[in-house]
Amino acid sequence: MEIIPQVHRIPNVTGANSYLLLGHTLALVDTGMPGNAGRILQAIRNLGRQPDDLTLIVITHYHVDHIGSLQAMTAATGAQVLAHRDEIPIIAGQRPQPVPRGALFGLLFRLVPAMSRFDPAPVDVPLEDGQRLDLLGGAVVVHAPGHTPGSIALHFPGERLLITGDVINRRANRLGPPPRPFTLDMAQALESMRRLAALDFGVLCTGHGDPIVGGADEQLRAWLQQLH
Repeated sequence: MEIIPQVHRIPNVTGANSYLLLGHTLALVDTGMPGNAGRILQAIRNLGRQPDDLTLIVITHYHVDHIGSLQAMTAATGAQVLAHRDEIPIIAGQRPQPVPRGALFGLLFRLVPAMSRFDPAPVDVPLEDGQRLDLLGGAVVVHAPGHTPGSIALHFPGERLLITGDVINRRANRLGPPPRPFTLDMAQALESMRRLAALDFGVLCTGHGDPIVGGADEQLRAWLQQLH
């Protein structure tokens, strides 16, 4: 699904959304749950590229529905992995995924392996707030903690595009904060949303739900205004 020229959401990925950026550097943002590598690789071929054209995989944060197919994708493509330095211990398997809040989610997390099990992968490039990446017309890394300590968004000023992972939630296509059971610090998460709302973007690509194409920054600001 083409969102804007050179930006595609990969169809039928289970878990979180995965986005392909088709500039002179072919990049992937997030990988969904385990088992999605074949779908992502086929999507690359369908767009006239080859798997080994993929050179960068950017991870927005460490939850399994975003990193589940990361190891399989790096094995298939040799792409470098980029993530905020605070996420690296969990992505690389050095620390376990945190247990979600709430008795029910905590129990499910322990009893259902799919909620926490993934193949770890090394991170090649630690990211920091304000770092610039040579993607499309230029991307800026925005550190947006709260959901996880190292959650990031990618801002593309030239395209007026913002890719947010779960920093901004859009389940059922309604804007909101990240899911509370999986968010470590909700007050901090809301501050991160306010920081993103101050950016200039018309197109919003979230970790879940359909993109907003046109007026996305105004919609986010309006939602945040309702909190006061």
